[in-house]
Amino acid sequence: MRLTLEKVLILKNVPLFAGIPEAALSDIIAEAEETAAMIGTDIVKEGAVWNDLYIILQGQIRLHKDGKTVQEYNALDVFGELSALDAAPADVTVTALEDTTLFKIPGPALYRLMNEHKALERSIIKTLCQQIRSLRAQTQQ
Repeated sequence: MRLTLEKVLILKNVPLFAGIPEAALSDIIAEAEETAAMIGTDIVKEGAVWNDLYIILQGQIRLHKDGKTVQEYNALDVFGELSALDAAPADVTVTALEDTTLFKIPGPALYRLMNEHKALERSIIKTLCQQIRSLRAQTQQ
């Protein structure tokens, strides 16, 4: 099990949390559950209600639908932002491509943290805006 300081240092290297004060990062760690997924394990199954934000500490995951890869994520990547903010059935399956360790933050805890730490709220909004712009640019090509 990792020490809180070690976990805070990990979060500082995650772009979503890079500008967040250490006190807020400690609060985030207090809400995060460290979990593991062995290679081939489904972390989220298509159709299941998904209401968590995940931070990959080590390993690699694949989002896929109908046998086709939608996206792959690696260490220090974050996924599930939309699901944590607005629980809905998953439109993809998320599978570990190798043994993977993650932090899992439940949606209600994320909302509470965003309310307490405005820097986190702004960072999540900024990240979602960047994702929307990127998708828009892809569809205009």
